[in-house]
Amino acid sequence: MPKRYSRSIEKAFERLTLDGVDLSKYAAFDHFSKLKDGRKQGEDWKEAIYSTLSNIVFGNGSMAAFTSGTTGPPKKLTIPKRDLVNSARLTAETFSLNEGDRALLCLPCNFIAGKMMFVRAMALGLDLHVIDPRGSVLENLKVPDRFKFAPMVPLQLYRAIQENKARVEEQFEMVLLGGGPVSEALMEDLQDLSTNVFQSYGSTETVTHVALRKLNGRDRNDSYSAIGKVHFGRDPRGCLVVFTPHLSVKQHITNDLIELHDETHFTWLGRYDNVILSGGKKIFPEQLEAKTAGLLPFPHYFKAFPDPELGQAVMLVLATDRPQDEVMPEVLETLMANLDPHEWPRRVQALERIEMTSGGKVIRGA
Repeated sequence: MPKRYSRSIEKAFERLTLDGVDLSKYAAFDHFSKLKDGRKQGEDWKEAIYSTLSNIVFGNGSMAAFTSGTTGPPKKLTIPKRDLVNSARLTAETFSLNEGDRALLCLPCNFIAGKMMFVRAMALGLDLHVIDPRGSVLENLKVPDRFKFAPMVPLQLYRAIQENKARVEEQFEMVLLGGGPVSEALMEDLQDLSTNVFQSYGSTETVTHVALRKLNGRDRNDSYSAIGKVHFGRDPRGCLVVFTPHLSVKQHITNDLIELHDETHFTWLGRYDNVILSGGKKIFPEQLEAKTAGLLPFPHYFKAFPDPELGQAVMLVLATDRPQDEVMPEVLETLMANLDPHEWPRRVQALERIEMTSGGKVIRGA
């Protein structure tokens, strides 16, 4: 039997519960307007919250959001109100969220993941707590509450576990990870963590997650499972096609190379744009980065470069202010110990900094 919601789609954005206080949408807007006005230099996250709530309250039911900009300039999308609410309801059904459940917003609201936390809170009646998304989640979290639902990026959870694993278990019933691959180091840390941790698959176009995989516990899995009535296909390139009957746009063609197990399960391999074809083998940079995250003491990524023998070979790009010749021995020793021989980089480039999108994703072509 379909779940019934006390807030209709038409009335979904009328109220917001913030730290146990029920506010009208205008009172909530006024609260975050004052937060924005009191911001200090560098506190752009407050401006992003104000902009998001302004869009929800005065946007005639739709909301503007930008794509991540990983493979090109960010594109502006306008998401209809019905899609926003249907996505929020799908999240509620997937994670058994009910009115009054405590939820944490520790993501920036520049992109869809952070924006949807306000949508979910208002459409579902969740009790929302908002903190600075920069730095340590635990240091910024001044309340002792236990949160049923807490979306994070992998680095946020990794740092929290290193700082105080027991507190993570006490304060978070369920963490939903998105925004990038999960490192092998984090995967190891999760295996004896009592908090339930999921990794999401989704995009701005699909209005956040449409598939999940459990990362710890007895039901952990390497493949993603569709949520709700979402199902999948694969195009001639081997890339994922997502069918979303709960949204106004029913089909989404992605650039994600996958192994399709059936219409509701797939294993993510990497981005079509990034794959390295080296000596007849497909090498996925994202998989290399999952292996080396936490092992190399420098921000880094892998990419292809032309090679007369192999067609393409692996290049390592890292950010350091130390001389390249000085860091090379320690870097290569670590890589040779943790990567397969055909994955070893044949060239290393050291830069002062790595270009990133505003959402924190590497711009590989920069």
